[in-house]
Amino acid sequence: MTRPSEVANSFVAAISRHDPDAVAFCFAEDYEDEAPARRGEVVRGRDEVRDNFARFFVSVPDLSATVIRLAERENEVWIEWRLSGTRDDGTLMEFVGVNIFGVEDETFRWGRIYTELARDAGGIEAQLRRMTGGDPPTG
Repeated sequence: MTRPSEVANSFVAAISRHDPDAVAFCFAEDYEDEAPARRGEVVRGRDEVRDNFARFFVSVPDLSATVIRLAERENEVWIEWRLSGTRDDGTLMEFVGVNIFGVEDETFRWGRIYTELARDAGGIEAQLRRMTGGDPPTG
């Protein structure tokens, strides 16, 4: 039986080889994920995964994947990772966060995606303003 971490490592290796078929092979045909912080963003099926990565490999020809931390529990694997590279227009792309995958029959069956494009956010005060809707109270 293949451990969830082995499926994750195969996935990352396939990305590093820029092989959309090998990436897709890591996913069940009826795979489905969601990105809770980006409502409406859902990926369904192995074919959609393959198409998405094929597009990624063309648009970011030097794409690389780096695993920061990986943990597994029973039939789940949690990957903290970074995808980075240069877009075909010359701009840098860095995508970071955590993916949680459920593994069945040696493939990812479902996912919860907590990744986003890295950006300069303006520090903790700017984040608090975005979260609270305003400046700190004066006292």
